[in-house]
Amino acid sequence: MTLKKIDIREGTKIEYSSKELLFLAKSGQPYRGSLYVKFTSLGETIDLVSFKKYITSLRDKTLNAEDIAYEIYESIKAVIKVNDLGIVVDLSARGGLQQRLCFGTDFSPIMKNNIFQI
Repeated sequence: MTLKKIDIREGTKIEYSSKELLFLAKSGQPYRGSLYVKFTSLGETIDLVSFKKYITSLRDKTLNAEDIAYEIYESIKAVIKVNDLGIVVDLSARGGLQQRLCFGTDFSPIMKNNIFQI
């Protein structure tokens, strides 16, 4: 799935989040978690429909858990020009271990409840 860029006002600070991150480990077992993205626009951002499709397309990828933040970072950097791009991935516990993976600029994700989810 290809991310599509759209033009916006430069200097806009943007944060995206999704609790629907899912991809496969090398063992074939699924990793589930939340994705947080933050950056300052240089006049471009990602079309949200293509971003949702991109996140869904990761379900077909087989990766080491430690590589997922870098994979997303590189996919975004290949499409749009931004400042301060940071990726945080919080994976659900597996085997009693919780993982938080970060790549790029450090930030503390804002975690909001999805009020429309049942």
